[in-house]
Amino acid sequence: QHQGAWLQIRLAFTGMGCCFSSGELQGGLSAPKELSAKVSKLAHSRLRRLRELDETTKIPFILIELTGEGDGEGEIEVCGKNEYGVYEALDEFFLTQWGCTKLDPGDLSDNTKIPFCSAQYRWDGFRAQGTEGLNNMGKSTMQVIDYVAGQLSWTLAMVNGGNVGEVGEVRETQIVFKAPHPMNLVAPHMMVEMRSAGYIEVCCDLDDENRGVLDIIDSYFRDRFQAEQMDGHEDFCDRYYKTSDNVFKGTSGSSESNFNLLVTDVCDKIVKINGWSLVSANSGNYGEQGMHSEQQLLFRKDYHPLGDTSYTVVTLNSEGEVEINGAERKGVVTKLTKWLQTEWKCTNKTNFQEGDIFCRKYDWTAKDLIEASVEVIKFFEMQGQEMQVTSQQVIKEQDKICREQMLFFREGKTEVGTIEPHLFLELYAGEGNPELYEDEEVTQILAKQHVRVEQIGPDPASKELEDVVEKIGEFIKTYLGGTQDPANPGTWNINVFMCRGRFENNLAQWTMRICDFLVDAQGWSFLMCSLCNMGDQGQFRGQQLLFRWDGDKRNIPVSTTSWNNTDSNKMEVPDYWVDEKVRSGEMVMKQVVCTLEERQALQEMLDSTYKRVLTRDRAPDDDAPEDEEMPYRLELEAAFRSEHRALWYKYQDRRERDPVDEVYLPKTADPVTCVVERLQPGDGYLYHGTNPSSAMSILKTGFNMEHAGSATGTMFGPGVYCAEASSKSDEYGRDDGGNTYPSLCAILICRCFIGKPYVVQQAGAHVDTARDQGFDCVIGDRESAAKTYKEYVFFEEASVYPEFAVIYRRQYVKEQVPA
Repeated sequence: QHQGAWLQIRLAFTGMGCCFSSGELQGGLSAPKELSAKVSKLAHSRLRRLRELDETTKIPFILIELTGEGDGEGEIEVCGKNEYGVYEALDEFFLTQWGCTKLDPGDLSDNTKIPFCSAQYRWDGFRAQGTEGLNNMGKSTMQVIDYVAGQLSWTLAMVNGGNVGEVGEVRETQIVFKAPHPMNLVAPHMMVEMRSAGYIEVCCDLDDENRGVLDIIDSYFRDRFQAEQMDGHEDFCDRYYKTSDNVFKGTSGSSESNFNLLVTDVCDKIVKINGWSLVSANSGNYGEQGMHSEQQLLFRKDYHPLGDTSYTVVTLNSEGEVEINGAERKGVVTKLTKWLQTEWKCTNKTNFQEGDIFCRKYDWTAKDLIEASVEVIKFFEMQGQEMQVTSQQVIKEQDKICREQMLFFREGKTEVGTIEPHLFLELYAGEGNPELYEDEEVTQILAKQHVRVEQIGPDPASKELEDVVEKIGEFIKTYLGGTQDPANPGTWNINVFMCRGRFENNLAQWTMRICDFLVDAQGWSFLMCSLCNMGDQGQFRGQQLLFRWDGDKRNIPVSTTSWNNTDSNKMEVPDYWVDEKVRSGEMVMKQVVCTLEERQALQEMLDSTYKRVLTRDRAPDDDAPEDEEMPYRLELEAAFRSEHRALWYKYQDRRERDPVDEVYLPKTADPVTCVVERLQPGDGYLYHGTNPSSAMSILKTGFNMEHAGSATGTMFGPGVYCAEASSKSDEYGRDDGGNTYPSLCAILICRCFIGKPYVVQQAGAHVDTARDQGFDCVIGDRESAAKTYKEYVFFEEASVYPEFAVIYRRQYVKEQVPA
């Protein structure tokens, strides 16, 4: 643990100088300027340099920005590395399903328009109606999420945005995804949008298995909000509710407003529904006086390990108000109240309570919101609570424009009295020339853009923070043209941000590359991304990013193997394969969701081969209670089956080279299930523990002998190691890290050609002996020698066909295991 280990990176708002050195634009601008041909060439060169990052990035981020400019008028931009064919898939989705028109975003060639994104579309599908905020941005956002997550398996990381224009009539939503995870193919998402004008919208596309949640929240809305479901709004959302007139009290920012209390109540209610958790919150306000508040809440059924613990929501207002909403749990609200009064000299403004949830509002002498946020997060971490979600917004209060920061906390895994290392970034894109804002064809470099890096933590600082401060500095200097301000240590003046017109800019483009750098190259976990639009029309852009150090990152391989085996297209495939394109040879491979019968058979296999025998290979698990060293059961959450013509061809070719005389049966052969019945003589199902993203990658590429033993060693010689006991492979099971489906691990269940095995009981280099004597694999029988487990070692890649990826969690409560 690292006491007080933090890094804060924020952007200041002062002028600076500009210099040119060795033909490179360095530093910042004290005044905006129109882009010259020389600087355009340098900007293109800098973007081409980003390819260095793309070539090594394994955990990429993409950002899809939806902009609704008016009814029937919209635009879409996509930023980030093109990995796993995501741009091609999005192109088909936007052109075919949404009827968009593809635009030219520019390219990396000199003397062309500088691209602010990698793909751009004209979107006529945005719908807006009336003056109370009714629009289809929420429904459109969910359609994108259901496609990118539910079909392409990318992980939803964050939804944020805001309203710009004179009265907030232009709506922007940024949807951030990170590298694919198999659970996305089966985990449903749901958006609840609350508007203080008296409306609640629900947007989702749930299957029969998950639609029960709609009945639960329908009953809740009717009871808590006296809400009535209204018909005729299908173009805007899936369910539309009008609340009672007296439910939402006050106006945005007023002392009487209970909007944040109701937001907290909704969050607490939905996370108590089995498996659902809050992923993101996106706040805003609208109307000529900014009187109406709105909040989008994104939920996902991911069985988060924090379960149904309730939220405490802290809102910081730059005009001098602190608001706390939440039920009292372990005295945290009381402790926070005392801390605010003691440390910030806050004075009580108003208190009220609805149900179990308190709302307490205080006056304070406002300070920098980022510094204040860091202090609040440190307070909660010391209480053993984690920040789960945050959002920021610019609001109007009594004709004043001010910023608000909302922070959602709940009891986490942080040890009481300790603080995890975090990294806080705020990017300020700068300010343009008002006259140039009027011309959407003119590109201008914005003034007063810079990054301030400030380390907040113990003295001396943790090694992780010292390293990342140095690396961030090199990144800013190399890619953002940054120079340190001699008058302000830790401040970097930069010059990468540009705009065309008021609202088109390249902030998202650089935001994604910063995420790639910190997550993939430096191993930090992404927590949140929050957009803030300042200025009288929201033309001054800011972006907050928050990262946390969770330890060494997981090794996630990139699936780049290209299959082109015409012989595999001619062979017969198993009759239980279901994808018609794979069966016909039109496609080489497809990962399909297992049927209920298959999932039951795989769970039975996990149960029948599990034994609570501990070995030195089992690493400590943060989810384990203090008195338990290993779980009582592995509970299957999802399972996927690979239909792969090329790997199947290699496997069948391997089997035919060595006919089987005697059949060696591993423990997975009993009991006989619908899955076991599919095996051929000499085959056996065996386990291989890994993390979910690596499991799906291996389903696509097969095992690589060059990586044999890279994670677990080579006790019996080099090769692909498998086990017949699920508890043995669980020793190597991990989640993906990076706050992506925490606590969900993976085991591959592989169809293996055991054939004629070479059985040994002691460690040693047995592979060469087995191969020379005509054996098909090595069995290291430590079960007989040391009462632990048997391990199977395969020295030919083709002997192992990775067929199933099982995503599971560990059950440490004995009473929860079925008899």
